[in-house]
Amino acid sequence: MIRNKAAQRREIEVPEIQNSLPDVFIFESLNDRDEELHWYEGQAIRDILWLCGKRPKYYYFQSRDELPHLINLFRQSRYRFLHLSCHGSDKEIFTNRDVLTYAEFADYFDGDLNTRRLFCSACQLGNDSFAKNIVRRNKCTQSIVAPTHDIQFGDAAAIWSAFYVSILRGHADGIQHRGIEERLEALTKIFPVTFYLAAYHPDRQKKWRIRTVSPHAT
Repeated sequence: MIRNKAAQRREIEVPEIQNSLPDVFIFESLNDRDEELHWYEGQAIRDILWLCGKRPKYYYFQSRDELPHLINLFRQSRYRFLHLSCHGSDKEIFTNRDVLTYAEFADYFDGDLNTRRLFCSACQLGNDSFAKNIVRRNKCTQSIVAPTHDIQFGDAAAIWSAFYVSILRGHADGIQHRGIEERLEALTKIFPVTFYLAAYHPDRQKKWRIRTVSPHAT
């Protein structure tokens, strides 16, 4: 079913994957309680980026059935950074209405994250299983970043806003793996969050460099 949806979506013309723009595309899905409390972290990030002169795109969704359309919009935008704001665990990703395994989620992206960077604000997604499932469908994803444990809404909004403002300030076209590391290292000295960071290195035999960025790192 997922593959049929992906094939159906790709019938719509999208730009060549290597053509990208340095800006942020945000997918967000929360549970009913979060919606009632207006805990829209993705919206907060969008608003900060607008204030900084960027043109982020934000879409709220509730079910897995919306993902093919959103991914198509992401590809049409040519944006380089995909930010996922939702709930997660060490095995699953949650939308407002659905629970997806890592494999099910990754199957919606069939090459659509190649040459792109994926940043996740979802509890516990920072692990090898999640990264391997994404890479299984997108072997040339440039980087994957996610918290290794639970993360508070306020911390997430502050961390990601500061991260994107810093990384997009005149350096996004040439941003390298070390630049991402440096920003995460600085932010984890302020906020008690540990991040999983996987980065693609085409010039290395193993291709992927994986590390955790922790407040306790020396």
